This record gives sequence, structure tokens and C-alpha cells, in this order.
Amino acid sequence: MKQDDGKEVYMRGLKKFIVIGLVVLAFYGCASTSKMIDHASLQTKVTMSEPVFLNLATSERTVYVKVTNTSDVQNIPLDSVLKERLAKKGLVLVEDPSKANWIIQANITSLTYNKVASMGQDAGQVGAAIGGIAGALIPGSSRDSWIGAAAGSIVGNIAGAVAGSLIKIESYRGTVDVQIQERVSGGIKGRIKSEVKQGTSTTMTTEREVVSDFQIYRTSLSVEATRTNINLDEAIAELTSKIADQIAGLF
Repeated sequence: MKQDDGKEVYMRGLKKFIVIGLVVLAFYGCASTSKMIDHASLQTKVTMSEPVFLNLATSERTVYVKVTNTSDVQNIPLDSVLKERLAKKGLVLVEDPSKANWIIQANITSLTYNKVASMGQDAGQVGAAIGGIAGALIPGSSRDSWIGAAAGSIVGNIAGAVAGSLIKIESYRGTVDVQIQERVSGGIKGRIKSEVKQGTSTTMTTEREVVSDFQIYRTSLSVEATRTNINLDEAIAELTSKIADQIAGLF
């Protein structure tokens, strides 16, 4: 009789364990899957630090483009893509900056990688739940079943975490400094003021007058591409396209 009572208590405990495991499985599985589906398609975000407004009323539509790259990633084809975008807008590309109405200088300062999230942790918890249930269902005494549940949870957690780590939301962010010089009829006159620190307590201020044929505009572009399991080549293509569109869109 006592043995039957013990079995009944064991079965009630086992049922509770299985129910809890299934709830964990459903909760974490749905949360992770929803997150990964939300980022299944490529998402981009572009920001410009300062607005730039050019004089587009001129009939002189010549432009000189110079792109440099001081980032750690060198295979970024911004120069060719930007020139293609400008040509499509009717601008004439020239090789001599002195013959251009606009001079565009762009420097790619950085391209960084960031892992936004992965299914590793959630998949590990799901694996632990599945492994625990599977272990508990192994035939044997109640003691053997609980040991099996514990061992199954450990193995399931490790296997789930490894498998989940292969599915991750990743992003690449690129930053580009841009300077545009616009030729101004009659030229411009101005004054440049510089402050140079000398040591920790002294600052030297200098001023000089300048005369130039060009008005200078400076801004910075930041572009981020995010997707589930995006690779570097895809990120470079998307970031390059977005940056070129932003610069060409000023004309």
C-alpha cells in the first residue's frame, strides 16, 4: 500500500514536471522565433549629423569625387557606387577638381560589427526542458527518472545553446565623414579661428582671413544594417548603397 502511495506521489510530481517543461518550451520557443522572424528581412537606418542645402539653380553640373577609407575594412566600393548615382542624376564627373562646380570628399571612418541577439540562451532553456522531460520518461524507478531528468536537462541545455548560437541577429554600422565644396560666383571671404592647447592649462587662439572660390559644407553619415545571420558582403553592399543614395540625394 505504501509502495502504491509512493508511486502515486511520484506520478503527480512527474506530471507537474512535464507540464512546467512544456510551458517553458512554448514560452521561450515562441519568444525567440518571433524575434528572429522580425529581423528576417534586412532593416537599415540612416542618420545625417548636419543638414546640407546646396545651390541647385546653377547650370554648371560638374562634380569631382574623392573617396578615402581609414576603416579596418577596405573592400568598400563607395567611390564607384557614388559616381554611378551622381551620373544618374545628370551630373558630369570630372577628374580635375579645379574644373568642378562641386567637390565631394568622403572618408569611411569605421565599419563595425555587433551581435544584437541570438537564440543561444533561449534554445538552451528549451533544450533543457525537452531533455529533462525525455530523461524523466526513461523507464525505471522514481529515483532513476529524476536522475534521468537532471541529466537530460544538462545535455539538452548544452545542445540547445550550441544550435541556437548559430541563429543570431547581427548588425553592421558604417560611419562616413563628408565634405562638399560648392563653387560660389565672386568667391567668399571669411575668417578661420583655431584654438590649440599647449599643455594642460594654456590655450593659444589664432585667426586668419581666407579667400576662396568655394563654400564648404561638412556632415557625417551613420548607416546601420540589421538582419538575422547577415554576412559582411551583404552588409557592405547595403551600407554602400544607402550612403551613396544619401550623398547623391543632396543634388
